[in-house]
Amino acid sequence: MKHPIARFSFAGLLAVASPTFAADLNFSSVEGFGGLPLNVVETGKADGPAILMIHGMAMGAMSFRPQLESDLAKDFRLVAFDLRGHGNSGKPWRGEDVQPSDVWADDVAAVIKTKKLKRPVILGWSYGGFVAADYIRKYGIKDIAALNLVGSIAGLVQQPPPVGNMTPEDMKRRAAMQTSGNLFDNMTVVESTVKIFEFQGMTPAYREEMRTLGIMLPAYVRKVFVGRNLDHQDVTPKLTLPVLITMGSNDVAQSPDAYARLKAALPKAQYSVFDGMGHLPFAQDSARFNKDLAAFVNAAVKK
Repeated sequence: MKHPIARFSFAGLLAVASPTFAADLNFSSVEGFGGLPLNVVETGKADGPAILMIHGMAMGAMSFRPQLESDLAKDFRLVAFDLRGHGNSGKPWRGEDVQPSDVWADDVAAVIKTKKLKRPVILGWSYGGFVAADYIRKYGIKDIAALNLVGSIAGLVQQPPPVGNMTPEDMKRRAAMQTSGNLFDNMTVVESTVKIFEFQGMTPAYREEMRTLGIMLPAYVRKVFVGRNLDHQDVTPKLTLPVLITMGSNDVAQSPDAYARLKAALPKAQYSVFDGMGHLPFAQDSARFNKDLAAFVNAAVKK
């Protein structure tokens, strides 16, 4: 009996891995918490304002190709890295290397220090918003210029974890499959995630890249995420720096009630809604997103 995921294309993975798009991207490794290697990609104007981009769960630094390969590189220094366990970064397997907030904070601090980023603007997409909050909890805001949360409440206000129209039973079943030792279970979950995040106009290469990155987060790493604290309400009062909240109006990963709570909690923040779009506004309408980001960063670094 064929498994329903059998259509997964490994030939497609090889095609996406082609270096044709990476000519102007520089890759290196930074030592994160506990000595774990973090894969870093950077491009752009060496002395331009720095933007540090932190990706979402089961994705990677190259999720930001619509920014890394855009005209933003003419004016800004663009840096992204694969979170621990993700992409080409090291794969931890112990809870103490994943669950504590300090682990993620120290990883971000290591990238900032090693790459000598001067007061970067942090962009945290989805789970990356939580990682940005981890950093601010420990290190404060003195070494960063601003914060852009994209498709992320970041635990700054109370929010249940919705995933589309899933019931609690569906979510339990999904959690069991993504931490299963059965690769086909893992691939099924990845396929369902890609389907949730798909948008009209998404290229086959970008879709395949999402699948690839999803599989690169091993089940044993996903398993030790259990117990990770995602409540960052204590960080909210610390956000006295410029903040931009970017959301797709159809983002199924976010609760409208939580978004309303966030607006009440951060009344001085800027809010940018991408009508009719989902969880990846930075890819779905990269032209508008990049323009908004450039304006936000330029204003923030002047303060």
